[in-house]
Amino acid sequence: MKLVSLAWRNLKRHRIRSVLTVLGIAVSAMTLFVILAFNSGYDRALDEEMKASGVHMYISMEGCPMQAASLILHGGEIPTYLEQQMLEYVQARQEVRTAGGMLISTVIDGGRADLFYGVTDEMKDLKPTWKLDGEWFTGPDTVILGYDVARDEGKAPGDKILIKSLDREFTVSGVLQKTGNEDDGFYFLPMETAQEIFRRPRQLTAIGIQLRDPSQLQKVKTDLERIGAYVVPASDITDLITDLVGSTKSILLLIVGVVLLVTGLGIFNTITMATFERTEEFGYLRCVGAQKTHIFELITLETMLLCLAGVAVGLLGGYVLTFIIDGWIRGLLSYAPAGKLLRPDIFGVLITIGVVLVMGALAGLYPGYRASRVSPIGAVRDE
Repeated sequence: MKLVSLAWRNLKRHRIRSVLTVLGIAVSAMTLFVILAFNSGYDRALDEEMKASGVHMYISMEGCPMQAASLILHGGEIPTYLEQQMLEYVQARQEVRTAGGMLISTVIDGGRADLFYGVTDEMKDLKPTWKLDGEWFTGPDTVILGYDVARDEGKAPGDKILIKSLDREFTVSGVLQKTGNEDDGFYFLPMETAQEIFRRPRQLTAIGIQLRDPSQLQKVKTDLERIGAYVVPASDITDLITDLVGSTKSILLLIVGVVLLVTGLGIFNTITMATFERTEEFGYLRCVGAQKTHIFELITLETMLLCLAGVAVGLLGGYVLTFIIDGWIRGLLSYAPAGKLLRPDIFGVLITIGVVLVMGALAGLYPGYRASRVSPIGAVRDE
């Protein structure tokens, strides 16, 4: 207990240096905590979104199922189309609860890309998380706007909108409430209208399928592949998105490593300077009976007190930051699920505390060893 009090008094003697060291540790702890919250939060949000969508598989005629999945998710045009009779065939299968068709197209107008999604009415069942202000299509010349499109165009349900890239006027029947993913940037059209505009009569880009029993997925997949369709299970799409975001996570972890290294050097520098300045003090402590282990424990305690203060400040700041930067991080990702992306949890807290304390212990090893080797006779002679 006396060592703890002594360590605390020693740190207070150099308040500015101690505070700066604590702030450096706090930045490291905050960075690590936020990235751990993102790693766990993104995966959970993606899993929740895929489960909530109700789509167990997609089918297309693209040669590579993974490429098709990427295009479906991000709004690219697939050069090979399905015939609408494929949708009718799928809907007639007894294993299928519901199936909806999609026709995706992009129109470039004056350097701006407008993204269009022709959908069948079944899409309402395949997208149960969608929330509309207004209502579903009420006629062939109605359109549903994604959240970002409605905001940029300044339109609300019931308004007229001239889509310049199509040179056609529509009535806004509904506006999609913010989803946080690519759906916010689409114009949604009735399927027949989209097929007419883009000259794809009875053609589809892809079909989303919800099964009555998910355990039948492999059987249905095999049957569809036999008639030439390329099937992409929803689980494969989850894996694809995870891979796309994996590089971002790797970069973030690299940044954490650099921050921790710099902070560790800062702690090492602070404690080492303190040991050089206090050589006489350590000598006198040895003269009055302090053992080498006591000196080492004193330096270790000072290091741990700095780390504990830093990690406490860092965790508090990181928790607040997760609520502030969620939207900013969402804008940097190629695909962002609708749920909260940064989710602090107890595991992130424990890992952050453990990493910071280990970093501090390592940084304090040499200064503690050096202080414990001070000779009492040499210290008195130098005086």
